[in-house]
Amino acid sequence: MRLTRRAALKGLAALTGAASSTHIPARAGTLTDVKLLLGGTLASTPGQFAELASGPLSHALGLETPLELTPDIGQDGVRAANLFDANSAPDGNTALALPGATLLASLTGDSRVHYDFGRWIPVLVASTTTVVIARAELHKTLRSRLTGFFHDHPVRLAVSHIDGPELNALMGLSLLGLRPIPVSGYVDSSNALSALHEGTVDAVQISPYTLDRPLDDVLANLPEGTSAIYYTGDLTDTHSTTIPNFLEAYQQARHRAPEGPFYHAWQAVSAAADTAMAIALPMLTPPEIVTQWSHACAATSADTGVRRWADLHHFKLATGENAAPFLSRTVPDLGATLALRRWLAVNIPRWREGQETRHL
Repeated sequence: MRLTRRAALKGLAALTGAASSTHIPARAGTLTDVKLLLGGTLASTPGQFAELASGPLSHALGLETPLELTPDIGQDGVRAANLFDANSAPDGNTALALPGATLLASLTGDSRVHYDFGRWIPVLVASTTTVVIARAELHKTLRSRLTGFFHDHPVRLAVSHIDGPELNALMGLSLLGLRPIPVSGYVDSSNALSALHEGTVDAVQISPYTLDRPLDDVLANLPEGTSAIYYTGDLTDTHSTTIPNFLEAYQQARHRAPEGPFYHAWQAVSAAADTAMAIALPMLTPPEIVTQWSHACAATSADTGVRRWADLHHFKLATGENAAPFLSRTVPDLGATLALRRWLAVNIPRWREGQETRHL
């Protein structure tokens, strides 16, 4: 039976449509079965954010089903980061929510680390501030405090563990010419502050989101003979006018600007310690997918619940192109990396013996 022209064209169109639906890939930017790997449990900072943001983020990404949250048993994110770097395809369907501890582990040469966070693409960063508080004679200038009491006595610094976030303060105090001794076991900021009040340590490093009370209250009720020496990160409240940042403290103490590989290493460590959380995509993720995630993170950061959580913990949220500089600051050059590793190799055995930091 002969086909009419109309029937032939109709059949050809049907075949063409079937071939198109079979062989032409989905449009760029389509995400399916999206997973968010967490560098910690649901109780960790990345976990808290993920639970709050999963709904808004799924909606902003245009997902038909909510994204899957995959928590980790570890709290420093190293295991999750290893899995992410080794197994995640650059298709935008897997992202990693990591704490600053993940960055610190890589910087310090932790043997468990098999990832290179410098290759990741950040789409959201929650940054915080840290304040270093130490015993000092309040009626003296910072320079006289440092050259007087501290230079005659080692400074016992409360730390969670030797290469924990307090490495920021260990290096900072060392740059100021002091001789800190890390005293381990102070995982909780409240315990560290209690030890400062009791006189069992001489210095502590605190971050607003680790406190069980407002920073204002902590600073207003410091024990006699102590003060805030400096802060790092973004201290946007009124304390930024009364507490010097590290650069100001260094110039007051040394009458010159800091320089050299060890200072650059400290800058990277400080940036990592001030990173409360970041969300990153794998290297080689297509630009249109990165843009999709960046816009979704920007929309999520404006969500009422997420905004309230960030304000409560004094986090500054940056997304998209604004997030990139935060992660880039945690990537030191080779000279700075070698200076940090050498300094740690010299001092970790001394710290385990309870000896003060040795300057290089």
